[in-house]
Amino acid sequence: MKVLKFGGKSLSNGAPIESAVDIIKREAQTGAIAVVVSARGRSTDMLLDLYAKAVKGEDFEKELQAFLEVQYLEGLQLETEKYNRELEEVLQALRLIQVDSDRARDRVLAYGEVLSAQTVAGLLRREGLDALFVDARQLLRGSVCSHEAVVDLSRSEQNTKAFFQDLKAGQVPVITGFIAADPEGRTITLGRNGSNYTATLIASFIKAAEVQNWTDVDGVYTASPRYVKSAQRIPHLSYREANELANFGAKVLHSKTIRPLMESGIPLRVFNSFHPELEGTLIDEKGAGKGIKAVSTIEDVSLVSIEGRGLLGKVGIDARIFSALSSRSISVRLISQASSERGIGFVINKEDAAAAKAALAAEFREELAGGDISSIQIDSDKAVIAIVGRHNYSLEKAIYGLRRNRIWMYLISNSINGEHISLVIDNKALKKAVNVVHNQVFGAIRTLHLFAFGKGNVGGKLLDQIFETGDEVVKRRNLRINVVGVADTAKMVFHEEGLSSSWRQALAESREESNVKLILERLKESGLENIVIADNTSSQELTAQYPAIVSSGFDIVASNKKANSSSYEFYESLRHGLKRRGKLFYYETNVGAGLPLIDTLKHLHNSSDKIERIRGVFSGSLSYIFNNYSLEDKPFSAVLAEAKASGLTEPDPREDLSGMDVARKLIILAREVGLKSELEDVEVESLVPAFASQAGDYAAFLDKREEVDAYFEGIKRSLREDEVLRYVGDLEVNSNRLKVSLVKVARSSPLGSIRNADSIFEIFTESYGSQPIVIQGAGAGAEVTARGVYSDLLRMGGQY
Repeated sequence: MKVLKFGGKSLSNGAPIESAVDIIKREAQTGAIAVVVSARGRSTDMLLDLYAKAVKGEDFEKELQAFLEVQYLEGLQLETEKYNRELEEVLQALRLIQVDSDRARDRVLAYGEVLSAQTVAGLLRREGLDALFVDARQLLRGSVCSHEAVVDLSRSEQNTKAFFQDLKAGQVPVITGFIAADPEGRTITLGRNGSNYTATLIASFIKAAEVQNWTDVDGVYTASPRYVKSAQRIPHLSYREANELANFGAKVLHSKTIRPLMESGIPLRVFNSFHPELEGTLIDEKGAGKGIKAVSTIEDVSLVSIEGRGLLGKVGIDARIFSALSSRSISVRLISQASSERGIGFVINKEDAAAAKAALAAEFREELAGGDISSIQIDSDKAVIAIVGRHNYSLEKAIYGLRRNRIWMYLISNSINGEHISLVIDNKALKKAVNVVHNQVFGAIRTLHLFAFGKGNVGGKLLDQIFETGDEVVKRRNLRINVVGVADTAKMVFHEEGLSSSWRQALAESREESNVKLILERLKESGLENIVIADNTSSQELTAQYPAIVSSGFDIVASNKKANSSSYEFYESLRHGLKRRGKLFYYETNVGAGLPLIDTLKHLHNSSDKIERIRGVFSGSLSYIFNNYSLEDKPFSAVLAEAKASGLTEPDPREDLSGMDVARKLIILAREVGLKSELEDVEVESLVPAFASQAGDYAAFLDKREEVDAYFEGIKRSLREDEVLRYVGDLEVNSNRLKVSLVKVARSSPLGSIRNADSIFEIFTESYGSQPIVIQGAGAGAEVTARGVYSDLLRMGGQY
């Protein structure tokens, strides 16, 4: 015989209960079955509300009518008037006496299961099955001890066996879950997962072939899908693993429901009644072998800490703690202590916190008065994450991920048999923490949550590239970049689930103001893990917020050069914050767009090779301008206009001509090789002639184009036949000399032979002597720069 248990949601009116009846009919065709049912839909909650109103002396007729209407199914002839009348009479009595008691509440709640079993039995009879309503109070007997039901296994087994022995062939008993009777015949309830407990108890008594738990989920998951979207169904678990999951918060399981199966060796299958075709989860003695099975959670627990020098060397402290808590029926979930016994920490349920503190204060009043115990502290805003299954390096992986995301662990517990690791964290960090731990220990698709500042040329291209290639990145790198927000100078849009390729429209339609501080708060409150800020602006105000971004626990990628070329004090302080908090800051595109320059310098510098000089054409826009101007018979203003039209310059090309962009790049390189240079240390030759430097805007500058063209024509005429003009940044490391200037170089030299908008960097080191390392390639353009930022993001994702 099989025992089929159906949860409340699986028995809700409409399609759910129709599907449950179909499942029962199908299973009945394969052999003998028994059915255990919970109260249907929200019946238990409705009964609790009715009970609360009654004991307060309030009117409940309207709510009672609503409850009875939910129970009624048109066309189904049931003899439920007796139970309906009894329920109303009990509620009326409670309204008169207004006394709150567990026994009265249990009696009210029992009507949910009774009416559910009556309904299911009636539906099955209408389908041609010989279904029999069975009140579990006639089978299961027990008592209540310290507010918890204790089943009398011997008597209950005797009753159950006698009932099933008298059962006729082909009969399908439909049994109420959740309820039993005490020795006086009064109703008691079996607590959380009580209907599951009823099913597994009955199965163990009659030696059933298996138990099927039909619920509203596809089985047992590697984590709660409510928190972890990448959670997967577990096909096969052992009893021990299921028991560990049950102890650590898996809502579809409960340890007391597993225990009867462990003792009798009966397999349990968890199915989804809404999708009965799915495989579900099998739980048996064997399981599926070693390995991590799941990451489970317990919310809202309290961490109790007892500290004191007087505990050193004292015997029996643990026994006194457990004895004091046991006297108040308080269970300890986890415990940790130093060998010196100077500090003991343990975890209890949050609702027991006040009673626990009172019990411990009474037990240790002498030690507290004498100072042997300095404090008994209770922190009730904690949660537990449990890694269930045999583990290899899971603790190290979990700790690495949690620390990267600035999640503190207050207590770590590793079971003796090695089947679970428990981590106590802040409850507010639970969503982020369980995602981090799950992805670390399962090697699931890592997710990087990106908030992008800047939607212009580079920022817009970056986001487009991410959406165009996202599937390929997941496939090749096991990494998903989830763009959760975009901000420009005026507005922002933020969606935890992620934006789509129509992000421009979402930003345009947004009514939320762009405010960096508020954005950081939103991101912190979101619970998202692995958050990265992308800065593709030229905003000094945003870079001023980098320390706040880092202290919030976020990583940064940036094409914005301002942070690395601001004052050395800011630069050094930012590095200190990054190091202290273990955060990443990638900025390869600060110099050379997508060229691997900064990374190369870091490797050379860290290898202790002495870098002596860095020289090159740092600006792709100025490279394009002078590559063309040196060789073509065109006015300087015409070449400048071509560069602007090609999107190679800033909107106001004077920013490029000023040389400050190259100066900033030179400062960044200087600091990469250990110099403490400031921007004021750079000798900068501006390409804006003095006579045009007072022009208010670019249009006014163009009004002087004839003079500007004549100015540059004079420089050009001074070139020899084999020479060209190049705007060069030059860093002499030993003398700490930084210079940006327009120079004449031979066409055949590395600097003179570049074309289009290429950049070139010559790195002279002690090891390489007079032969420099040359890095050359496209040094400008939104597409290239965006690709470089994307590369930084992918590299960063590899660190998670």
